[in-house]
Amino acid sequence: MDVVNLLATYPAERFSLSQIASRLGLSHGSAHRVLTTLTEAGYVSRHPRHKTFSLGLALVMIGQAALSRHRSIDAARHEMRLLAQDLKAQCTASAVLNDELILVAKEGTPQTHEGVSRIGERRAFIPPVGLAHVAWAPRPVRQAYLARLPQDMQPALAEHLLRALPLIRSRGYTIAANGPNQTPLRKALLIDIGARRDDTYWSSLQTAVSALTAPEIQAEDLEAVVDQGAIYISAPVFGPDGEVELELTLSGLQPDLDIARIKQSVRRLCAAAAAVTAESHGRCPQ
Repeated sequence: MDVVNLLATYPAERFSLSQIASRLGLSHGSAHRVLTTLTEAGYVSRHPRHKTFSLGLALVMIGQAALSRHRSIDAARHEMRLLAQDLKAQCTASAVLNDELILVAKEGTPQTHEGVSRIGERRAFIPPVGLAHVAWAPRPVRQAYLARLPQDMQPALAEHLLRALPLIRSRGYTIAANGPNQTPLRKALLIDIGARRDDTYWSSLQTAVSALTAPEIQAEDLEAVVDQGAIYISAPVFGPDGEVELELTLSGLQPDLDIARIKQSVRRLCAAAAAVTAESHGRCPQ
């Protein structure tokens, strides 16, 4: 599965056996056996001349079947494409899988290099990552999420995050300022396919989260976003059971947006998320 995930994260590239083994920490023998099995099944394609590997055609059928099962992703793509074109930004869709936030769809091009994302990218699902997935969640889910807050986070900032959840529910969206601590957090969050989260990873991540300011966690006042720019704006897509299935996120926005343009971006994003919710027969919980 790590091999398939690696190739899916870089679908336009081909990898040699040595590169795959190195990236995933496999011996050459193990990598050879895995790749041979996947190639025979059609899940991996082997270039006859270069001896490199990429995704196989058999995965097309599996991908189509998965999209049929998860209708909200296919419905989201159309709305995301329009959003990205109209607002000149990148729009992504993410879902929670176990304790990770997985990027499952992407449209558009960010206006800054800091916002570049890749389908298949995964991040640790810890505060304040994925707040739109948590704000409408049942109390036990919210408690488990908040329990992952760094122990050395300032009490005032932890309280700010607690206040953010009902604010997000009343607003219908999340928004954070693009302060100086956002780039270190993004770098700390990202992890390569096949890599394991060790003590060093968690330590650097907790340090990055603890350094965030209140507007970088969640902007209560939109004026803070005008001053620093918005690192992201997110809105939830609900499923038929009222749970958040996807988080639609605008990132890579122009850094000099005024309050009117920020509010316009928020309205467009929330309308798009509501349209995807309706098309996938979802409902917003009361």
